[in-house]
Parts: sequence; C-alpha cells; structure tokens
Amino acid sequence: MSRPMLNLDISLPVVLDGSGNGTAKLSPDGSHEHWFPTSVAVKTTTPIVSEASCKIYAGPTATDSYFVDATLSGSTGDSTDRITGHEIARTRDPYIWAVWAGGDAGATATARVIGTKVIR
Repeated sequence: MSRPMLNLDISLPVVLDGSGNGTAKLSPDGSHEHWFPTSVAVKTTTPIVSEASCKIYAGPTATDSYFVDATLSGSTGDSTDRITGHEIARTRDPYIWAVWAGGDAGATATARVIGTKVIR
C-alpha cells in the first residue's frame, strides 16, 4: 500500500554569532519520515547592514562533498531549487544545512524548506 505524500513546509531560525555566522540544521522527525524538498529559502531579520552569504548542503555534514548551492543574498533573501531530487531521511542524506557567513551579529537567520514528505 502506498503512503500519501504530505506537504513539507518547515522553518528553522538561528541567531548569527558575533562574526555574523550561523548554521541551521534541518532533518526529518524520525527514521520513518522521508523529505523530498523542492526549495530552500534563506533570509535574516532587518535592518540589514552586512549582507550574508549562505551555502546549502544536503548530507551528514556541511562539507564540500554535500554542497548543493550558494547565494550572496543570505540576508535580504534568496532561494534555490537545486535541492530537488534529494531525499532527506535518517537512513540516506540525514540533514539539510544552511550556513550563513558575514551577516549582522545577533540577527535571526531563517532557513525554510518546502516540498513533500512521506511517512514509511
């Protein structure tokens, strides 16, 4: 019996450190949940003095092997659909990472993942 596809719309805020850097690490709730993301959007709170860059990764670590896309508009906001085709699950690529650099210290950065999910 096939499982129904459910909407996936999850956000995770993080506070950028004193250097304007921060990392959001998003993952399914449990081993039976599988995400099929279609986009990842990033932004920070205003006012914006320093525009952050933001890199997106899909995998167990936020390293070059799992790099998906990057933006120089990590503060004012940007999104990528290059996450499409990745299955995020505890048994596969377990996390989506958004890694900001060079933003405003103390700003709240948010990563939002849109797509579908299934519970197996």
